[in-house]
Order: sequence, then structure tokens, then C-alpha cells
Amino acid sequence: MHKGLIIEIHLNKGYGFVKELMSGTIFRFNTAELTDPYRIHDQVFFNLIELEPGKLAVNLRKLSVVNQIIS
Repeated sequence: MHKGLIIEIHLNKGYGFVKELMSGTIFRFNTAELTDPYRIHDQVFFNLIELEPGKLAVNLRKLSVVNQIIS
């Protein structure tokens, strides 16, 4: 699982971008899969899947929600 920061959200276009905190790499995600409201600068955990021509961030979960579940 990766940790990142949402840097862009384009609800009308159906995608957004998350920047991985460790590497600084930016990944696209689909807004259709979001179950909670997200805003720019929200910290999230996410998984990556391999697509052509790159990787897609999936299963985004807000960092605060994940911490509450673990505690």
C-alpha cells in the first residue's frame, strides 16, 4: 500500500492525480471509484495496478479513516 497526497481532482472529466509521498511519482485515479468526498491535499493510502502505458492508483482511502480503523 502506498501513501500519497491528492493534487488534482477533475470530477467532470472522471479522473484525478495523487502524488506518492516517498518517491514524488504522480499517478492517475478514476473518480468513479471514490466512495467518500475527497479534496485536494487530502492524504490517502492507495494501491497501484499496472496498465498500458503506466500505473493507475486504485482503492484510495483517506489517511485519517485508515488510522481510525487501525487504532
